[in-house]
Amino acid sequence: MTGWPQSLTDDPSLTQTKMVLTGLSNVKSPLYIISTFNTRTEHCPRLPRKPEHRNIYAELPMQETFDGYTLITSSAWKNMMNAATGGVGVLLSTRALKACTSIVKCTERIMKVNLSGNPVTTVLCCYSPHNEHPGEDVEQFYQKLSTTTNATPAHNLLIMGGDFNAQLGPTDSLFTFNQNTNRNGKHMKNFMEQYSIVPTNTRFQNRTSKLWTHRRPSDGFVQLDYILARKKWINSIKNSRAYNSFEDVKSDHHIVSCNCQISYRKRKAPARGPMKQIDWRKVAGNAILCEKFTVAVHNRFSTLCDQLDEKNSSAGYDTLTTANKDIALELLPKKRKKTLTFASNKTVMKAREELKNVAQKHQSRSTRNTERNLDAAKASLDEAYTEALEAHVKSKTEELNKLHTENKHAAAWVALRELTNQRASPVIRIAGETTEQRLDGWYQYFSNLLGKPEQCNAYLDDPFSNHKISESLPIQTGRFTMAEV
Repeated sequence: MTGWPQSLTDDPSLTQTKMVLTGLSNVKSPLYIISTFNTRTEHCPRLPRKPEHRNIYAELPMQETFDGYTLITSSAWKNMMNAATGGVGVLLSTRALKACTSIVKCTERIMKVNLSGNPVTTVLCCYSPHNEHPGEDVEQFYQKLSTTTNATPAHNLLIMGGDFNAQLGPTDSLFTFNQNTNRNGKHMKNFMEQYSIVPTNTRFQNRTSKLWTHRRPSDGFVQLDYILARKKWINSIKNSRAYNSFEDVKSDHHIVSCNCQISYRKRKAPARGPMKQIDWRKVAGNAILCEKFTVAVHNRFSTLCDQLDEKNSSAGYDTLTTANKDIALELLPKKRKKTLTFASNKTVMKAREELKNVAQKHQSRSTRNTERNLDAAKASLDEAYTEALEAHVKSKTEELNKLHTENKHAAAWVALRELTNQRASPVIRIAGETTEQRLDGWYQYFSNLLGKPEQCNAYLDDPFSNHKISESLPIQTGRFTMAEV
């Protein structure tokens, strides 16, 4: 599977105090579900019950295995009531544990997990201080989060999930549940702008019941939990929203999940130079056009050179290339764009125009009837293209048969390459009207290339190695003597 380690292809899963990562394998379209969840331990049926915990697994040991999963947590801390609170962690399946290269506890509120793959997946499990906490605590949290982000390679698929206790208003996020931005939301917004991070669960338009993540005891619902992703890989996030799938946990938070499918950016082809638009074959075969082009370039270059310093040779060369390019684009013929002949078929053009009209009606007023008409118009256009293509192939086949019967093999190859959309390979041609003249041309070509003896310059007739450089040197070649030692 692309972009995820092979050890996670069957049943990978990664769960943490604030975050749940589950990989779903599909042969045709690999899809991964990444989630974040804030729960209460006393209502979790499978784990030891610890009262007054808002963060699941907070007081469990650093590593413990149960039900085939390995739980790794950071330590909790004591609050003002001397009760353990906080802590983040990850829950790894056997396959996820094999793919995990490192798990680092950055702080009591941040844990970093690296998973091997292409690209390497880096998961940051986060738990921000509440909005009522002192501002110094929130600033310290984002300072450490910034340090961890800077230490993550730029190519990594960076995912941050957790309870950020932040509200983003409509002016700061596209599809959000909150009506305004609180203090924590401003800190998170500044952090995302600095490191090109995007909140995924406010990027897609969903119902309001799929946006809020926390039920307050008194004043309704808010959106506090987020899954953030690096903007470089944002196209890999296909959907992200809140779910109420864990009602048996009895948490006042909803789980937030996003569908992740690795999407690589296509390398863009380099832009073609403007001079490649010129049809140089037509230019080479037209002596009058060549003379006209030469005169025009000379006149333009002479006019521009009057304004240049004679000592500046590089500026003169730049002026010549500029004049050459400008005159060529103005005067010389350009290559014709190759178009599919069957695309200009009357039936295809009529079906395309009909589809355009139906699409405009559907965009102005979307109904089930216009949607059915739009689907029917698309099907009609596909059918028209298929019929036109079949007619084009049939006509080219008949043309090939006719050319073969008339022994016009060169024209037949041209028609075949046009039908298969293949370019001809470059061929070295020797001038000659008949076969005998061309054979004689090849003979003369190879005779001049291989039949002449090697020519040496006069100063090489006496090789350099034969020149006497100095008198004989007193070099002893016998055994070492005591004096030499």
